[in-house]
Amino acid sequence: MHHEPKSRDRGVTAPPRYSVDAYAQSVADILPGLPILTTTRLQLELLLNDPVVDLKAVTEVILADVGATLQILRTVGREFSATDGRPDRIEDCIVSLSAARCHQVVCAPNDSDSESETYAEEWQFRRMRAEHARELARQSEGFSPEEAYLVGLLHRLGTIPQILGWNINTSTSDEDDALGVMLAFHWNLPDCVLSASKERHEDAETTKWREILDRADQLTQRPTP
Repeated sequence: MHHEPKSRDRGVTAPPRYSVDAYAQSVADILPGLPILTTTRLQLELLLNDPVVDLKAVTEVILADVGATLQILRTVGREFSATDGRPDRIEDCIVSLSAARCHQVVCAPNDSDSESETYAEEWQFRRMRAEHARELARQSEGFSPEEAYLVGLLHRLGTIPQILGWNINTSTSDEDDALGVMLAFHWNLPDCVLSASKERHEDAETTKWREILDRADQLTQRPTP
């Protein structure tokens, strides 16, 4: 059954409206395909067509690719609302969609199939930052390493459309941050991603994720050509 997200519970409120709100809503409605690495597609083709699907292996492959992760999370976000028990863990998202649906969401051809060096390098950088964030969370109290990885992978979410060449009108980091909040909300992404996006945009004095994300950024080197 298809469920339209209506509200975000558990203390996370809907963000205020910004100039990018209409754009974010249109993106959420259209759900344009995100580019997925060729190696990711090939690995998932093998794993998802196996008579006995290895959930752990599928999860690892998807989480190593920003596009695949977002495709799964956005699809689940469209089909569940927060109040209807939308799963947050990527493993639970995969189970909720079934192997066949995951194959369709991640492996089916889309308009973003042409692989560019820009997005491939960005995907690699985000994966490395996510791994650092997960390790830092393991060394800290009160943090979930799984959530830290996801937050690190999708940190500065609002910059992704520009990197991919989507038709956007953001021109400052503040507008990128506002767009990130809107996309996290309209795509009904897990609360940890929405909360981290709101923390960055609202520039609060005390935040849960800022220190880990800042440190993960410092530890991560951009891929060299």
